[in-house]
Amino acid sequence: MSYRIPSFPVVSEIEEKKSRFICWLGPVQDKATFQRALEAMRARYPDASHHCTALVIGNPANPDTMQSDDDGEPGGSAGRPMLELLLKQEVGNVGAVVSRYFGGTKLGVGGLMRAYRGAVGAALQSAELNPFVPLVRVEIRCDFAGESRLRYLAGRYGGACGNADYSDRVSIGLELPRDQWPELKEQLSAEGFEIRAQGD
Repeated sequence: MSYRIPSFPVVSEIEEKKSRFICWLGPVQDKATFQRALEAMRARYPDASHHCTALVIGNPANPDTMQSDDDGEPGGSAGRPMLELLLKQEVGNVGAVVSRYFGGTKLGVGGLMRAYRGAVGAALQSAELNPFVPLVRVEIRCDFAGESRLRYLAGRYGGACGNADYSDRVSIGLELPRDQWPELKEQLSAEGFEIRAQGD
């Protein structure tokens, strides 16, 4: 299943019965990155009553990491509905933090679920979400005359070459969409390029 990832962080806010729900939503690659975002929200809104979270790393259909936290709200009323919305919208490599300022009126579990889900939904609407494209990274070696040809072929297949390392031959790192690699690999092999290493 293809999925989408946010291009950059966004912050949005909704209000429910005078309670403010401020949502930070952004791209995250690992738990440490997300922890820094959570700490930044706590520092920015130190007097908020709750900082509830949801995190999805990897493909939302089968995440590498998936977690949520109610941060003192009634169990299942905040983090879980936030997480469920991210999964339903097929967004991966994403974290959400919702900071709540209590407005004096209790919302009940159903009201809280709607408000936290609504805060994440508002952030998703303002976020730029792009399809996740899995990449493959390879190292290619060639003679000096082959460098310009390699750069041309890489561009033709939607890839990008890194800096070249010159010794007796030219060694260049190449990154391109994984689905383009088999065809390019076949062409490079046919033209005598040396494929040194491959990784994700």
